[in-house]
Amino acid sequence: MAVNLNNAVRIVGGRYRGRQLDVLDLEGLRPTPSRVRESIFNLIGSKVEGARVLDLFAGSGALGFEAVSRGASSLVLVEKDRDNYEILTEEAASFKGAAIKTVHQDAMQYLNGCSEQFDLVFLDPPYKADLLKPSLQLLIKKELITPESIVYAEMSSLNTTIVPGYEIIRQEEAGQVKFALLRLSSFLF
Repeated sequence: MAVNLNNAVRIVGGRYRGRQLDVLDLEGLRPTPSRVRESIFNLIGSKVEGARVLDLFAGSGALGFEAVSRGASSLVLVEKDRDNYEILTEEAASFKGAAIKTVHQDAMQYLNGCSEQFDLVFLDPPYKADLLKPSLQLLIKKELITPESIVYAEMSSLNTTIVPGYEIIRQEEAGQVKFALLRLSSFLF
């Protein structure tokens, strides 16, 4: 298992600011750029402090580890790829005292079996896998988020996914990446 440090990412804020995260050189693995992460965390601000966080398609774990650095109370990283899961587990262990759980499982299977609620959810599935919409639907169906929860959804700028049950808090594009911050629609209550 070769770690390609040319693709390493750094945490951009909080307690672990500047810390480097090792990233495997895997096809399709594209860590969220630091400028996008900084923008996301500036937008959600104080909602990270004490949050229960799910990084569903963890990849590099950059979004989840960034949340821990900024005060999240717990983090679940779900990763299907065995080698990448092992790197995430090693990284998680190095965050001494942080409540970080790594799960080696398919994201959809995890959601179907999960009963935990989350305050902040990061969804950055492989663009070609068409898993964003079903993930968003399962979060509602399984009641894994609350009206106060924030869901970050990252997709190709060409993606036009609209999922009933969500309101867009903010949507931005940066190059070929589009992201949206979502919350449950008030029509559901």
